Amino acid sequence: MTGRRLPGPHPGAEPIQEIPRSAAGDVPFPPELWAQAVYSRRAIPTTLAAGHPAPGRNAAEVDPLPQGPRLPLVPPPLHLAPAPGSSADPSDPAVVSALLHYSYGLLQHDLTPGGWPLHRAVASARCRYPSELTLITPTGALRFDPLHHQLTLLCAAVTGIQYPEHESTSRFIVITSRFARTARLYGDYAPRLCAQEAGMLLGAVHLVASALGLRTRPGQDQKTLNDLCAPWLPSAGEHPMGYLELARPPRPPKTGSPVDAGPQRPGDRAWHPPDLASVLRVRHSGAAIFDPEPALVTRELIDDLEAALATAPLGDFSCHLLARSVTDLAPGHYVHVEGRLRQVSEGDPLALLEQIGQSEGRVSMNFRSTACVAYLAVRRGAAVARYGDDAFRRVHLGAGAAAHLVCVVAARHGLTARVHNGYDAATAERLLGLMPDEETVIFQVAIGAARPPASFRLPVVF
Repeated sequence: MTGRRLPGPHPGAEPIQEIPRSAAGDVPFPPELWAQAVYSRRAIPTTLAAGHPAPGRNAAEVDPLPQGPRLPLVPPPLHLAPAPGSSADPSDPAVVSALLHYSYGLLQHDLTPGGWPLHRAVASARCRYPSELTLITPTGALRFDPLHHQLTLLCAAVTGIQYPEHESTSRFIVITSRFARTARLYGDYAPRLCAQEAGMLLGAVHLVASALGLRTRPGQDQKTLNDLCAPWLPSAGEHPMGYLELARPPRPPKTGSPVDAGPQRPGDRAWHPPDLASVLRVRHSGAAIFDPEPALVTRELIDDLEAALATAPLGDFSCHLLARSVTDLAPGHYVHVEGRLRQVSEGDPLALLEQIGQSEGRVSMNFRSTACVAYLAVRRGAAVARYGDDAFRRVHLGAGAAAHLVCVVAARHGLTARVHNGYDAATAERLLGLMPDEETVIFQVAIGAARPPASFRLPVVF
């Protein structure tokens, strides 16, 4: 995931006052900052780094590990599937190990002269990985440490949580974000990148949990999120972003009894390839500069993309696909509607791509060799009207979960998907036919065949 700032400001937009520092910790995404978050090159004021030092002001490069007893996890499996003859159990140590590793664990590292960049299971702006995963159980809160594949006990009891269906085996995965970790490189643009990654991580946990046979319910509710975090989250420097409830799948009915699995929840449906573990191990975002080789996208990839987006854990987004080189699919502009791609216009969309992809006066990537580009849009106006200052977080969770699915689909077919923020949001809205002042693009994902990087990329095995 690159971190270019979006051009702007938006024509006609009024200057936006910087919020006071005292509001940064309590209100990370106030609605008056929306235009900056989408259009402005300044994006979001540095006050949202929650008081951490600005880049270059002696900020520590390595965050200290949390204090508390450390619990080693069993080695993660090579394949993701429920144990034969038994249903998945979110309290099973083997299930927990697999879920955390393939959602946010270390999967690859690069051998380069400048160091060993470590890559996790989701895309992150320059491998800063500001997100944290915390497992909430009836007996405590445990922080995942990907580097050592361990859990650290943060607190011994989390009280006041209403566990669904009175199941003592239910668990919660909570996603939080350390904005300052990304701000060391990207300054006041960090909260935008952190919100994007939090959404992608929510999609990753949902996808892996489904492959393991768990039921999931992705959550955006701010009160529930705050209740989950209150006993253990520090008062500053780490922001609650989202959560997922994990539970066992419904028990099969007894012989002769009527089949009644109960109402299906949104998280009960999910697309995933049968070889998800191997797909996640090879997924990557390409080299520092994404300049793919010309390649065709197969119709099978488009079919997978349709199925994946139709079962995205949060549905508050639309996907516009500008396809150039796809077998059995005419070049043109497509929109994902009701589980299928519907053609909006035909013809090579290169001119559209290069107009949308203008960043700082030049085209931000080589669209002539990308096979297709997905733009994920959200209804900004409706979200702000409904959620107020929480709209920014919510729309990034929904669109980010879908963006991760796009990346996994591309990896399954031997291609690379690159989240790239070098685009003009206002031009994207106009050329894609979005509703003025209501819809906006917050993800640009280019799909192509990545060229071999200058470094060696090796798998991480525990």
